[in-house]
Amino acid sequence: MKNLFVKIVFFGTVICAVIFLPQGVGAEILNYDMGISSSDIFFSETTLIAGQKITLYAVINNYGKYDIPGYASFYTGSQLIGSSQVVSIRAYGVSDEVFVNFVVPEGSFNIRVDITRVNNTEDKQPIADENPANNSALTGMFYPEKDADGDGVIDKNDNCPNMANSDQTDTDGDKVGNVCDSDDDNDGLTDVKEQEIGTNPLDSDTDDDGILDGQDNCPKISNQNQADKDKDGAGDACDSVDNSVPPPPADTDGDGVPNGRDNCKTVANASQADNDKDGIGDACDSDDDNDGVSDVDEGKNGTDPKNSDTDQDGTKDGDDAAPLNQDEGAAPAVADGTGESQDEVTNQSGSGDLLEQSTGLENIFVDSTKISWNTFVFKVRDNSGEQNLSYSWDLGDNETATGSEVQHSYGKSGTYLVILNVNDGENNIVKKVPTTIRVSFLSVQNPYLSFPIGILFGLTILFGTRRWLKKKNEINEIDGEIK
Repeated sequence: MKNLFVKIVFFGTVICAVIFLPQGVGAEILNYDMGISSSDIFFSETTLIAGQKITLYAVINNYGKYDIPGYASFYTGSQLIGSSQVVSIRAYGVSDEVFVNFVVPEGSFNIRVDITRVNNTEDKQPIADENPANNSALTGMFYPEKDADGDGVIDKNDNCPNMANSDQTDTDGDKVGNVCDSDDDNDGLTDVKEQEIGTNPLDSDTDDDGILDGQDNCPKISNQNQADKDKDGAGDACDSVDNSVPPPPADTDGDGVPNGRDNCKTVANASQADNDKDGIGDACDSDDDNDGVSDVDEGKNGTDPKNSDTDQDGTKDGDDAAPLNQDEGAAPAVADGTGESQDEVTNQSGSGDLLEQSTGLENIFVDSTKISWNTFVFKVRDNSGEQNLSYSWDLGDNETATGSEVQHSYGKSGTYLVILNVNDGENNIVKKVPTTIRVSFLSVQNPYLSFPIGILFGLTILFGTRRWLKKKNEINEIDGEIK
């Protein structure tokens, strides 16, 4: 035990001597010995950031017996940093600290400090450094960090590396700083949305009812039960309108007839009178009797706008050369100044059709082309010569369309009445051209029919073939037994 104690004291003494005895003890002290080591070089900042302006320090030591002046020069690579710094150090282990301003470069680098002596100021003789081995020191490599937004926080630690936020505030703790986080409280609503609706973008539960603002149907009024009678997404606590009671049907013209049943949606007509039964009320129908002549023109002509055949001769007013004269043959001829009647002149021109002189709307037709079992193309054939006409279609299945040519597919088989509405430049219907088409379910083009039939046919062939092969094998077995 005593020997162990002696060993501990001995080794402890040796270690203390190595650590605490000043340099040079036990060795010869030189007259002039100014030196530096890599550990004597350091920066004003512990973390180096590329582009940062810092201070670079060096501690110069005088290990000799005499005071000594000199210069310390800082280098990165071969480039001098700033200017050489003057040092003047007293003897016997005294040190002097010098520094230069330094901008941290983008890439890796190291620092070298060189010490040079100056002449003795008394005898002007050069002072020879008796230990030049410690006149220069080189650090290891440094690898600067990056700080793209220049906020003093390096990119790898910055919760908003591209937006300056030196305080690194992160309300919701999601590692995305508030300055670049679209939802600072992580409640499911963006900060912009919260500003719009008046909730607190830094409080995930503005009304403190235990439900996040983004999931709360009344985020500004506490309502833990989230009751929403009308299921419109707004809680009863903040919903002044009960949508569970359906609103009255729309009635644009205020005539007491809902738009869905009103034959004149924009013109009040509580009676819904429709003289020609064309689905357009008289109040907004430009041709109440559907005779091809507008009510305005019938007023000018003296015919009855409510009677499609004013003179009761069996011909509609729009087709009647003399709609006020039952005996059309008795209509007086009008001389044209040549001694011939107008009728005779017309006949000589090859027409003889007075209707074409009064209106060309009768020369508007509908051509329909079937392109599949349930798809048709409807096209206007307009030989009227009229200008500024437009076309709309009632396709017979509650669908409508516009244009001189439309393509339409019907959802089911049946017979459909298609009506072409011819509109003038003031959007008045001046002509209706009906046509009927039939959509037949029993068509090879109908996939709902042809596909199952094809499968049935294939299965029939398959099972028939198997049955034939089985029969054939049985016959062959019988023949083999006979032989």
